[in-house]
Amino acid sequence: MSMTVNVPAATAPTPATKWDSFRVLLDDQRADCVRQREVALAEAATSMPDPVALSRAARLLLTIDEIDAALDRIADGTYGMCTQCGVEIPLERLEFRPFAAGCVACQASAR
Repeated sequence: MSMTVNVPAATAPTPATKWDSFRVLLDDQRADCVRQREVALAEAATSMPDPVALSRAARLLLTIDEIDAALDRIADGTYGMCTQCGVEIPLERLEFRPFAAGCVACQASAR
């Protein structure tokens, strides 16, 4: 009597699983930015509005938008590629700035 054992074939990681650690990092950073923005908005809502807190809240909202865009790129399989030129963004850059949308060259030319 012989028994057949199904062994799953080795597969390359899908884009979603390849970037799982970055998704977790981005989710954590997003939650932190949301908390910081709530604090800044509370500080700005005093009887004497604080322009520094308002500015910080606006910057945090931009960062949240960048994080959301990075999470969307993970979901659609384009994370890690420059949104301008299509070149692969170095892993070191993504580790430093996980929501980076562009390579260093494109980001520098956009300034």
